[in-house]
Amino acid sequence: MAVARQSQLGSVFMRLSSPAFSDGGPIPRRYSAPGENELPPFRIHDVSENAQSLVLVLKDVDSPLGEVTHWHAWNIPPQTASLDAVHLPAECCVGIDSFGKVGYLGPAPPEGRHHYRMILLALDTWLDLPTGSTRGALDRAVKGHVIDRAEMMGFMEAPASDGDTT
Repeated sequence: MAVARQSQLGSVFMRLSSPAFSDGGPIPRRYSAPGENELPPFRIHDVSENAQSLVLVLKDVDSPLGEVTHWHAWNIPPQTASLDAVHLPAECCVGIDSFGKVGYLGPAPPEGRHHYRMILLALDTWLDLPTGSTRGALDRAVKGHVIDRAEMMGFMEAPASDGDTT
């Protein structure tokens, strides 16, 4: 779990954690596309009282295709303390991922180790953006509205090859 940072004003910055894996640690296989393809559980801590909504993005930063978004959601109420595959707030909107699907598509690195960054944004507004919007549309909508940010990172390894080339 990440340690809270102190701002210059003495307040605590927002934090993001997961009971399923530690920041910088391996993401369990059950959350991968070949596994159960289930959104990992997240815990949200110390959200600013000025936040009107939250955004959560999960992306692969090592993809040979460039940055790949596996999941993004917005209009998460700021009092939300946890999210998982079963417990998404009713107000929450989910976008279209880099693979053209609305919803979560878990990691499935084709080779080597891939790092996955989870980014939590606190916004000073509620977004007028429909479910199924692209990551680009979300990025444009949040511009100028971010009042706090928290991140965590996890990694997943591609399954080992057995070396058989026949």
